[in-house]
Amino acid sequence: MGVSADKPEIQQRFIDKFELTFPMISDTDKSIIVAYGAREVLGVTAKRSTFLVSPDGKIARVWPRVKVEGHADEVVAAIRELAV
Repeated sequence: MGVSADKPEIQQRFIDKFELTFPMISDTDKSIIVAYGAREVLGVTAKRSTFLVSPDGKIARVWPRVKVEGHADEVVAAIRELAV
């Protein structure tokens, strides 16, 4: 799932534009973002981070600064490693 500080209507436009197939959480008070330590602003946009949560609810891996190119493949590889 994705989390952003954007209002739901702004998130929906983002979901539609990029045809996302996962749920988004609107964290307008930034409580989730702060709890995960993902609150860093880079210029006009916030940094993008990925947290892989294991089935037991623990954070298994963190990518603190995500670059879109190739990132999904990295995450899938990490999920496969966890499944072994």
